[in-house]
Amino acid sequence: MRVSRGQGFPDRNRSRLMATIQDRLRIPWRGGAKQVAFDAILPVIILPTMFLLAAISLWWTVFSFTAVAVILVSVFKFFIRTIPRTKFFIVWTVTSIIILYIIFEFLVIPLLEILVEENIFLTILFAGFLLCFYLMKIRNNTLGKIGESEAESGYVGSYNRCSICQVVVPEKDHHCVWFDCCVGRHNQCLFVLALFFAIASLLYSSNLTLTSVCHPFIVYKSILLPDDCSDVYQQFELGLSFVAAIYSLGLAAFLLMLFLHQILLVSLGLTSKEWRNLSFCAKCFLGLCSKRPHSLGFVKNWSRIMCSNKTYSNIAYSH
Repeated sequence: MRVSRGQGFPDRNRSRLMATIQDRLRIPWRGGAKQVAFDAILPVIILPTMFLLAAISLWWTVFSFTAVAVILVSVFKFFIRTIPRTKFFIVWTVTSIIILYIIFEFLVIPLLEILVEENIFLTILFAGFLLCFYLMKIRNNTLGKIGESEAESGYVGSYNRCSICQVVVPEKDHHCVWFDCCVGRHNQCLFVLALFFAIASLLYSSNLTLTSVCHPFIVYKSILLPDDCSDVYQQFELGLSFVAAIYSLGLAAFLLMLFLHQILLVSLGLTSKEWRNLSFCAKCFLGLCSKRPHSLGFVKNWSRIMCSNKTYSNIAYSH
């Protein structure tokens, strides 16, 4: 009745609906059916479907990418309210990495247009992202204990309890749903480095892919850029590689905005919550004219979150 009146579902009913779906969704398994998280299997279905449809033609590419963007926005609003600890976004991240890696290694590399040195350099960038991501997750697993220990010891600083992780995070910046972890003083530098390596990997791999499946032109010596990509949809493998490159560019653009935002916040000594609370006028001046009680100056703001800070590292690994 509420839906017919245009009132929608209350948040309590949404949570009950998702709990019922997750309880009923099971797959046959030896020893009994296993429960499967509904939100976690959606990216595994959506992403491969998007790539396969988008590789058919240009219009299918536009339609698939637009549909996925709408789905992501809708899912973000729905799952954050009903399932705060959803694994949808981290599974989306992992699935994207796996699909892009498979397409590059098994479809783009066999075209024999990429040098061994180029592939090695891309592997180094990708390994840098994985290392920073792994270390950031390790730090995140100890953030709650660190925050509680420092709070009990009387350390002067800001502490926030994450509504998703349900732990105390010292100088919390935000909870990143795409990495499924809180970002605070102890892992913010790793988060920034992970974004840097991810952006570099995506941009470099997309350029290598586009110059392999499209007609390239020489910019300077051995530096190539794609020129004419009108023939990519004539072969399904080329179309799939082209779609992967466009998807990589889209991800790189999204991560670049996050990266620049983090650079700005760290430089100003602000958290994401403090930035959101600024007035529009203050944001226009990049927060330079606003009050920043936790700022220690540009150099000290960065030194505070540096990964080489032995005090924070020792506290983290002692737990």
